[in-house]
Amino acid sequence: MPAADATNTSTRHHASRPRLTGLVAGLLHGLLLALAFPPAGFYGFVLIAPLPLFWACWRGRDKPLVVAFWIGVGVMPWWGLAHIWITAVSALGFFPLAALLSGYTMLCAWCIARLLRRSLSWIWAVPLIWVGVEFLRGVALFHGYPWYLLAHPFADALVLAWPAAFIGTFGVSLLAAVPATAIIAWLSRKRTTVVAFAVSAVAWPLVGLFVNPWPTSSSVLKVAIIQTNVAQNRKIAWSAEQRYNDWQRMRDLIVHAAGLEPDVIVLPEAMTPGMTLDPASLRTETEEDLYWARESPDGVDERISATMLTEELLIYQRMLGIPILIGGAAYDNLDIVEREQGGFRYQSDARYNTVFVIEDGLPPTERYDKVMLTPFGETMPYISASPWLERQLLSFGAEGMQFDLAPGERLEPVSMHTPSGEQIQLATPICFEATMPWVCRRLVGTEPGVAAMINLTNDGWFGSWDPARLHHLLCARWRSIETGVAMVRCANTGISCVIDQRGKIISIGVLDPRTSEEVLSLGDGVRLVEVPIADGRTPYTRIGDIVGWICLVGCGILLGLTFTPIRPNNRSEDRSGEPERGEHRSGTSPKEHNA
Repeated sequence: MPAADATNTSTRHHASRPRLTGLVAGLLHGLLLALAFPPAGFYGFVLIAPLPLFWACWRGRDKPLVVAFWIGVGVMPWWGLAHIWITAVSALGFFPLAALLSGYTMLCAWCIARLLRRSLSWIWAVPLIWVGVEFLRGVALFHGYPWYLLAHPFADALVLAWPAAFIGTFGVSLLAAVPATAIIAWLSRKRTTVVAFAVSAVAWPLVGLFVNPWPTSSSVLKVAIIQTNVAQNRKIAWSAEQRYNDWQRMRDLIVHAAGLEPDVIVLPEAMTPGMTLDPASLRTETEEDLYWARESPDGVDERISATMLTEELLIYQRMLGIPILIGGAAYDNLDIVEREQGGFRYQSDARYNTVFVIEDGLPPTERYDKVMLTPFGETMPYISASPWLERQLLSFGAEGMQFDLAPGERLEPVSMHTPSGEQIQLATPICFEATMPWVCRRLVGTEPGVAAMINLTNDGWFGSWDPARLHHLLCARWRSIETGVAMVRCANTGISCVIDQRGKIISIGVLDPRTSEEVLSLGDGVRLVEVPIADGRTPYTRIGDIVGWICLVGCGILLGLTFTPIRPNNRSEDRSGEPERGEHRSGTSPKEHNA
């Protein structure tokens, strides 16, 4: 058989097996991502992770929907592994989530395959499509889920992460997709695209060797991080007995932290020992004269005032003279109602996930209410608009959980005074908000003023699955890389740390005061850290995620163009210069073939 015919036979063979091509490509894509992300953390694999997906789209572009579907099937094990911790929270919700995330990969592959079927001349747009779908997942749909972005593993390589200080994390994802696209362009004999992308891929780290877009720091803030260790299965139904015992440990840690002479003491999200800290709700609790039943260590039943633990926290803060940041619940128009079966129930016009600033031993009036609620963790995007539908789904797949939080109205920093009398401002993104670029960008502002970001979080949701904790931390590091503002992470169950204005971890874990041993996760302790206060901001704080929006809009336009009629003289190119199926090399003119 002549060489040309042998090549054409090979082309037909691959085109006739899009299912196997897509499945294998999806599996390889997921494997490479698993190697790139924590705990493996081989960030170099990011540069080739999209290659199997792009190659399958290129080879199977005659059947874009088929190859995309099987790519989605192949990548589902990766998404399942990355979210295996969900099974302990909602076993029934695990598979829909893995399927949804695989669907985004499928959508990306379908768009790329359609585009390449239309014309290989558009291969330059493959990175744009990648980021367009990534931005759709991370910001635009279902309130956004910007985890496991292609750029994320580069946090440890500033020569690759530096563009985020100008164009954000999505801009770095765009660059990360370039090398794999250049290889497909080379296979497609698109020399201009290959040269342009090769130059970009080489210039990217070379420029990073000389560019330093992050602001300097001329002062520090001393922060005492208190890491608690309250298991989530206990936290969901935090009984009076458990609250009392956990408060005894927190109280000891607060006293130890104060002895280190910090400017501020921080405790994690939702760690207020009482039910609330906002002044109006505390007055309501006091007026209702509520008590909790508790069995003392000697077996005697005793009653504890519902406000006793909160009052103790305020008293200790006043005695120590150091401001305390702590997470808890705040209410609008709290009403306490007795239950028919005994006990009482808190109901209100709105309940917030709040960071409180305690100063002078008084109920705090300075606070920040979480604006960006965690999708499917604190709210059900779109579904929460119907309380009845939300209740039905929770009873089916997440028994015991409540999605009754209201979003805050203002993205503003909180103010406080250090023991020396200096007034400082702190941005306090709560939990999931530290993974959202636009939230942190608006909290820190475009000019110096906010000293640092203090991220209070409850990572007890991850159970014993530390890879999820490591990724949550990895996402947060990009907020510092983008904005040039340092961040303190104070996490229930860990991992607490300090991130400098370049995204570098400068301190991680806490010390157990009883043993002086290092504690990373699933343990409690205290750490005094010096947080650099940046003297400026990065260009990203003014530019924002314009690259992500451009890619999203561009992706939509290009996808729309693939549905327009094809002119006869503008047919799709064949694979690697080979003829399309049904063509012959000799004796057929373009006019005769089109006829």
